[in-house]
Amino acid sequence: MSQTSNVRLDMVGSIARIRFDRPPVNAFTEDMFAQFSSLMTLVGKDPKPVLLTGANGIFSAGFDIKQPSIDGPGPRAAARECLAAIQDHPAPVVAAVEGAAVGMGLLIAASADILVVSSTARLRMPEVTLGIVSDVAPLRRFLPDPWVRRMCLLGEAFTASEMQLDSAGAHLCEPGTSEEVAASVLESFAAIETSFLGSTKRRLSE
Repeated sequence: MSQTSNVRLDMVGSIARIRFDRPPVNAFTEDMFAQFSSLMTLVGKDPKPVLLTGANGIFSAGFDIKQPSIDGPGPRAAARECLAAIQDHPAPVVAAVEGAAVGMGLLIAASADILVVSSTARLRMPEVTLGIVSDVAPLRRFLPDPWVRRMCLLGEAFTASEMQLDSAGAHLCEPGTSEEVAASVLESFAAIETSFLGSTKRRLSE
């Protein structure tokens, strides 16, 4: 087991689980971005499927807006590196979302290869109301353009059920079961050669 102050890595069978743990809402600091990227690099050296999840009954509230210069070039670059680390990981990444995924938290979840989300989880992109610039490309993997525009221009919050994310390919599940469902999805990869999974993921990204 490897542990950092707010981002934790542990092995669950053949699955690498990375959990965001910064009470009360797992909001990201620049240091957390660095922790997360480092753990993804570590797991990538001996590629294993990754489960992303949040502690405290919530996935992540995104940027901690109380941090100084959170929208400065340093934090923005660190955030982009996190998204790239998920998308470039040479094995499948599954996000298990409970409670809420907001802003950067939602972008991290949407960057995963497979999204498992509680039907009552609240999803929001409030960056426009905060004057924060963000890359919304990950949202387009699961949401049609009208939803992306509504979320990003108005900053409205919706539940996963209201957005009918299951119709977009996400696994919609009962509240409190997202990590269990995500682990089940990841276990289905166990019989498949990791290198083949990685090459398939690369082709899908091209």
